[in-house]
Order: sequence, then C-alpha cells, then structure tokens
Amino acid sequence: MNPAFLPNVRYVFRNPFYITRRALYKAISIFSKQFSGGQLLDIGCGTKPYQPLFTVQNYVGMDYEKGGTNNNPDADFFYDGKIFPFKNKSFEFALATEVLEHVFEPDSFLSEIHRVLKEDGLLLLTVPFSWDEHEQPYDYGRYTSFGLKYLLEKNGFQVLEQIKTGDFVLTVFQLFATYCYYNLSKNWFIYKLSLIFFFGPFQLLGILLSFLLPKNMNLYLDNVVLAQKK
Repeated sequence: MNPAFLPNVRYVFRNPFYITRRALYKAISIFSKQFSGGQLLDIGCGTKPYQPLFTVQNYVGMDYEKGGTNNNPDADFFYDGKIFPFKNKSFEFALATEVLEHVFEPDSFLSEIHRVLKEDGLLLLTVPFSWDEHEQPYDYGRYTSFGLKYLLEKNGFQVLEQIKTGDFVLTVFQLFATYCYYNLSKNWFIYKLSLIFFFGPFQLLGILLSFLLPKNMNLYLDNVVLAQKK
C-alpha cells in the first residue's frame, strides 16, 4: 500500500499531509468492517489505496476518462463522467473517496451510484470540508455534514453513520502544513530536510495539542459517511 495513505507514525516524517491521511484511513477502516463478500465498486479509484481494508469477493476500480484517454493502469474500468459502464444493481458496495468535490453535477453522480447498487447496498463516501483548491479546474464544491446528509437523502440513500475527521486544532495544523508544502517543495533539497525537521515535528505537535486541548468539531478536515440504498 502507498505509504502516503498509511497511519503509521513513522510516515509523519515522510508525508506533509499525514494528519489528514491518518484521520481518513482510520475512519475508512472503521466502516470497512461492514463490507464483506460480494462486489465493491471503487469510484475514482486512483491507485486503489484502501483496497486492503475490504474483504470483498471482487474489488472493481473505476476511474474518470479524461479527454478520451485512459491513463490509470490500476483502474479496471473507465467512465465518461456521466454514465457508469455497468448494469443496474451490479454491486453490493460502493466506495468514493475524495471524489464528490470534483463532480459538477452531484445529483447525477449519486443517482448513478444508486442505480448500480443492489437493494440495501452500502455506500462509503468521503469528501473534504476544509481543503485548498486542488486538481484545478476540476474542483467544484465543499460540503458540510448537514449538506451532505441532505444530498444523499435527496438521491435515495439513508445515512447510517457520519464521522468528521480531525478537529479544529488538527485542521489548523494540517492547513498550515499544506501552505508550507507548496512553498518548500519548490526546492528538492530544502523539502527533504523540511520533512524531517519541520513537517514531522510540526504535525506531531498538532496531534499532541489536539489530544490535550478541548475538542471543537465545528472546523474539521473531512466528512466520512456510511449510507444505504433505500
């Protein structure tokens, strides 16, 4: 598995996004235990970083076909951004991590997930709440926990559980680390030194302060939602 997605503390010195990756991994790990047997569709699969967490019979990765090109060797299928290339009720499970913010028409996207899921099928969805614009110009939205619940229920899903990852302190530390990454990564040598002497200690300090200080969940990093097809 790509070390960038692992929560092991030694990666804090190799990954300037350790705080958010660690929190996402832990939340997905919790919900993945409810996915067993059957077929799972990983939508916007990328390198399939979370596949080892799921004990399903068949793990199918699908990615977006950009400009008519299929340039992801880890994907099993590609789609045009509108219609999934599968029949109705093909999968017991669906996974979409950090994808919804890149979808300009979320109702159509969720409708397609609903279509290819079997009755009572489960959807595990993650989407950022506090993050910089990325993969420009294909970054279209941020969702509060309430807005995401409304959107899912509107499109035929029942929200079973929701988790907010991070907290106010962790979010502030991660966003500042991200700001520093964009500036320090321009120089390879300085960046490599900063991973050890700045990013690692800085993120560990954030984790420690989050543990010691009062919790505030009004500012957070990601929404992680387990939903079921109605």
